Amino acid sequence: MSEVYSPTSEQDVQTFVHSCFLEGSPIEVMGFGSKAIGREIQCSKTLKLQKLDGIIEYFPDELYIKVKPGTSLELIENTLEQKNQELSFEPSDLGYLYKGKSLKGSAGAAVACNLSGSRRFKAGALRDHLLGFRAVNGKGEVIKSGGSVVKNVTGYDVSKLISGSYGTLGVITEIIFKVQPRYDESQTLIIYDLNLKKALNVFSQSMQTSYEISGACYYPEGMASFFTLNDIDTNSSITALRVEGPKISVSERIKSLKKLFSDHQNIFVLENYQSRIFWKSTSDISFFNNSENTVVKISLPPVFTEEFLQQFTNEDIKFVVDWAGNLIWIEIAKEDSVLLRQLRKKVINFNGHLTIMKAPTHVRIREDFLTVVDENMKKLSLRIKDSFDPKGILNPGKMYSGL
Repeated sequence: MSEVYSPTSEQDVQTFVHSCFLEGSPIEVMGFGSKAIGREIQCSKTLKLQKLDGIIEYFPDELYIKVKPGTSLELIENTLEQKNQELSFEPSDLGYLYKGKSLKGSAGAAVACNLSGSRRFKAGALRDHLLGFRAVNGKGEVIKSGGSVVKNVTGYDVSKLISGSYGTLGVITEIIFKVQPRYDESQTLIIYDLNLKKALNVFSQSMQTSYEISGACYYPEGMASFFTLNDIDTNSSITALRVEGPKISVSERIKSLKKLFSDHQNIFVLENYQSRIFWKSTSDISFFNNSENTVVKISLPPVFTEEFLQQFTNEDIKFVVDWAGNLIWIEIAKEDSVLLRQLRKKVINFNGHLTIMKAPTHVRIREDFLTVVDENMKKLSLRIKDSFDPKGILNPGKMYSGL
């Protein structure tokens, strides 16, 4: 059992990490510790940031909020909602995947994992909304990047490095998010009974229009049964296109989409309230609610999505497609390590990227959490790791062996 330390200030973090650096003691860095993301690692000490919490400042007119890493995403989103604002990257609530209920976790964990929802292909990932941060590197030194305003600079954008680094580069102590006005209206065009090929064609056509699609997902037949919305036929496949903005504009764009796809017979429109629930459930991966199996997300060019999935038509997998075909969520049996490795191999062949989002302990011990297609990128990552954390004490091996 490792020693658990819960700091309440940046100075506490700095002192603790510097002491571990001198000793060469590995540290597992976590937020609430509610979700077992990443490889299973063994460390002599655990740094839990749950008590380093609170909103430092929020300026709605300046469109930013500054928080400590242990601040719950729920508190941040509720605070923004009071000013009709939001985090437009739609951070996923992984509580449904891990616990079968809402458990949004902390801001620091969201940044570390670069958690981004269904709007990601239009609004960008979380890292694109991170204006700046403060952190403590593996030597116990405070580092800082960015600020509370957006400006053009020359040099490395360290905020994009820290986001998605899973705590391997530094212990985040302060975060500045860019916020945006909440969309007035959300409506979703639903087309039933399409196969994957036709759904991907719908995505391609809609993305070439000027209708500003902000959500595009596909549920195969049998995968939408978890929805409790009255207006959805959960027995059919669902191809969904979301449009957001001022109500008049949204209504006109939905009308144009219906005309564009008028050759499809089974079309329905989800109005504002149910549309928002639909996309929250999709961003929160509710379709694999409390799964005991291995769940992976695969990102690859949409032109390869159908061909990739055809490689596994005879396998026991469940899948949902998001990000207009760029993201595939897949669930496989927890004991099927052969299929997992086949998925990984095919992802590399299609120049994609695989991340294990949930898996039993034995998988987390022996399998790499991330699939790196380009070995040169892995070498670069190791060099970056060495510059931030020369003794490799921060979440060692969390992403893959050696990093």
